[in-house]
Amino acid sequence: MYVVTRNMKVAKNLTDAVLEDLNHKSAVVRSEGFIRRDVLLNSEDEEFDLIKVVIYWKDKDSMITWQGSKEHQQGHIDRHKERKASGKEPVNRKELNLTVEDFEVMFSLESEL
Repeated sequence: MYVVTRNMKVAKNLTDAVLEDLNHKSAVVRSEGFIRRDVLLNSEDEEFDLIKVVIYWKDKDSMITWQGSKEHQQGHIDRHKERKASGKEPVNRKELNLTVEDFEVMFSLESEL
């Protein structure tokens, strides 16, 4: 399994818009090798929120294929247009302080209950 994390340090006034975008239905759910996406929020700091997106893939090749696909690129364009059409300001990715990390899963520990 292959895992990609996207880490964002987001100004409080942008958090709802970012979470709305991340909760939007994406074509990734039909992508070969996609397993799941988790969105985590830490809002303990008074000045900013931390959002972590954890995306699980069957393997690295599946993730690379998705990232290079027309569906992936078009999804970002469409979401930007949808926000504008609904009168909402599109999220400027430069304001997200985004870092990305990729990991090969070596082993997992699961509950025995």
